[in-house]
Amino acid sequence: MSTDPGLLAAEAQVRNARARLFTTLGEVQERLKPVNLAQNAVETAAQGVASTARKGVEVVRSRPFVAAAIAGTVGLVFARGWIADLLRRRNETAPAVEGLNSKTSAKPAKKGQPK
Repeated sequence: MSTDPGLLAAEAQVRNARARLFTTLGEVQERLKPVNLAQNAVETAAQGVASTARKGVEVVRSRPFVAAAIAGTVGLVFARGWIADLLRRRNETAPAVEGLNSKTSAKPAKKGQPK
């Protein structure tokens, strides 16, 4: 082995640098494990959802009537098929409405026929 102080100092620097490199590589490998990546993704998504929910609650508290109107509109849009079915069934089961003169038909005349 050499006894040159400059060479010994350089070898010590190399050993320290190698030790730091392997420590950093170990940390990177730990972070890149699929389990850790998935856990980080879930935590990030949960934080995003919680943040969005908090903002939504703040908006609803500041303007409750606007929020109720929007919620009602969205509800009606989603229920439009169900509402149409109810109205269709109601019209099918309702008795036919007769005019003032019971001899006239409640059905409209076909095109080209006299009324």
